[in-house]
Amino acid sequence: TPCNLTRYGKEISMVRIPNKGSARYLARKYNKNETYIRENFLVLDIFFEALNYEAIEQKKAYDLAGLLGDIGGQMGLFIGASILTILEILDYVYEV
Repeated sequence: TPCNLTRYGKEISMVRIPNKGSARYLARKYNKNETYIRENFLVLDIFFEALNYEAIEQKKAYDLAGLLGDIGGQMGLFIGASILTILEILDYVYEV
């Protein structure tokens, strides 16, 4: 069964509320003063660092049919070479 591994990296960045207009708007919206908003307001964005993934799969490199085919091919090569060698020897003996 395949294993699942999930690793989450982290990166922190901070910035103050960018301008007084935003602080004023949030202060009115939440009924707080601008100083309270500036010191206590948090915007949290969570997102993926990358949108790609890596899949590692394990497959058979050599199946049984391939193995038998390679063995048969090697046997045919060596038997053919042996028969040719025997015929060459018989031809040489016949000529001498």
